[in-house]
Amino acid sequence: MTHGKNENTPVKIQARLQIISFFSGAATMILELAGSRLVAPFFGTSLIVWTALIGIIMTSLCLGNWMGGSMADKRPEGKLLGRILMFAAIIIAVTAYASNWILTGLQDLRLNLYVSSVYSALSIFAPSSLLLGMVSPFVARLAMIDLGSSGSVVGRLSAMNSAGSIFGTFMGGFVLISLFPSGVILMLVASLVALLSVLAYTGAWRKIIAGIVFIAVTGGVYPMLRFGVPFSPIGEQIDTAYSHISVVESIDRRNGRRVRILITSPDSAQSLMYLDNPSELVSEYTKFYDLAFHYKPDTKRILMLGGGGYSVPKHILAEYPNVSVDVVELDPGITETARKYFALSDNPNMRIFHEDARTFLNRAEREKIEQYDAVFMDTFTSATVIPFQLTTVEAGRKLRSLLKPDGVLIVNIISSVYGAKSGVFHGIYKAFAQSFGTMMIFPANAPEKPYARALQNIMLIAGDIVPSTGLSRDKYAPLLSHQWLEPFAPDPVVPAFTDAYAPVERYALIQQ
Repeated sequence: MTHGKNENTPVKIQARLQIISFFSGAATMILELAGSRLVAPFFGTSLIVWTALIGIIMTSLCLGNWMGGSMADKRPEGKLLGRILMFAAIIIAVTAYASNWILTGLQDLRLNLYVSSVYSALSIFAPSSLLLGMVSPFVARLAMIDLGSSGSVVGRLSAMNSAGSIFGTFMGGFVLISLFPSGVILMLVASLVALLSVLAYTGAWRKIIAGIVFIAVTGGVYPMLRFGVPFSPIGEQIDTAYSHISVVESIDRRNGRRVRILITSPDSAQSLMYLDNPSELVSEYTKFYDLAFHYKPDTKRILMLGGGGYSVPKHILAEYPNVSVDVVELDPGITETARKYFALSDNPNMRIFHEDARTFLNRAEREKIEQYDAVFMDTFTSATVIPFQLTTVEAGRKLRSLLKPDGVLIVNIISSVYGAKSGVFHGIYKAFAQSFGTMMIFPANAPEKPYARALQNIMLIAGDIVPSTGLSRDKYAPLLSHQWLEPFAPDPVVPAFTDAYAPVERYALIQQ
């Protein structure tokens, strides 16, 4: 980029380098956002996964900066920058097609989530991030013409790279992910980086080679858009603004009936529906929400935090036609999926709010909306994906304020009653106990004392209500028989979760 041809005047060189700096920053951020969606179907989107992805990418960029600066001092040549960009484009394109083979292999190893997340990030993100990290110092070295203006040149290029990162963040998060599958986005990023390599080269034949790579990579977008990623997980694959959804079908071994399943986390199913009766509950734990009508028979107004496949709202509306249900679901894409695949239809007795459940609680308390007879909470995506902001003392107070004096709170918690896997449950129990007079425990899957240390769905029922004896003879008797009637003492080592300190990830990891 230092020859005397017309296309290589200082002004044009600077302009091309600024373009490269801007779009390489954009490519890095889009790669991170879209690439995380490739990992989600295999290892979820927990804080652990995101920490590994961000940490490995930042480490790779840091190492790339160091290597790129060293190489640029030894060989400040545009053709070398072009080669780096071309290799980055090829690796990103290969990643788009090979990621599922890699991630499937890692998943089959059944490693600790920390280890799996780090290995995933190393294999999927590290090579391309390393090469993209080499671009910034290389661009700065090539742009250095006069030492007297070096500060302004480096500052301008750094600003362009940061501006590109900002652009890539919003473009990836707000636009691309809502329009294209993750693999297609990665192919588009590869195409962009290949185009940058054309800008970096000066020789005609090198530009031609880079152009061929650009055309080849761009040509790979269509088959991926048309046929999907090789070895992609089975079922319908849906990317939303907040998550990756898999919709699959299976057979219920208990009765041979066909079931449709909604999955947003790889280690658990979020919603299930019988194809022959969409309003019938499939998961055992969901049936315990009916206990609201046992403890408060005149229940008429229910708040459901967490929509999922809308199994519980559909059941309530079918069984109790005079009851109204407000559903708070963060992801509009989940609701759209429920409409398309899980027989969700409009109902005058149901309102849907698309916002974070804690945001809804804050707003409801602030606006002093009408209180509910019952609040159901089913917001745990899995045993390791837990919205901590709904597990705290402060959240418990807001839930209490939303309930009528004799109202009932029913919470689904994936944990164990006692033992090493019980930390999440004990932290939530302690937090909510500060706002509710009565706390009852219902192990939904295995209520017997020998299974107290088993990981399962635990239904926590709270309120200023008369505790059940577990001896009811009405239709709720099978559910009431699950009540934990042994003396219960929360672990003194586990803190009551608060907004300032809720180490749910630490305790959730033990539950793996």
